[in-house]
Amino acid sequence: MAIYNFKKIIGSNLLSYLKLQGYTKTALAKMTGISRPTLNQILEGESPNPKIYEEQMQKIAETFSLPVDYFLRAPDIQQEKWQVPSTQYSDRSTSSRDPLTQELLNDLDELLTVAAYYIKG
Repeated sequence: MAIYNFKKIIGSNLLSYLKLQGYTKTALAKMTGISRPTLNQILEGESPNPKIYEEQMQKIAETFSLPVDYFLRAPDIQQEKWQVPSTQYSDRSTSSRDPLTQELLNDLDELLTVAAYYIKG
């Protein structure tokens, strides 16, 4: 199956799955051995090489014991109240952010996701 043709949909669904399950991008990178920059490409649907993309998706699917085509559809997991962000910050700003600021905001978002996971626990 040529899942590469659906990389935008897969990236979006994979990101939703990670958030709903309480995983961070960093955790997924460590679990799969896929570098963080490459993982970001997968999640953004911008992986340039079809063969490598399919190999990486195979690793991700195996990590979660799921079929490779699982991320072609949105996850069926019901979001609990604690998983819905209560803090809003403007990530839709019309002005562009410098890369360091964006990286810090991404890291903060991951920390908040992990904290919310442990608060529920």
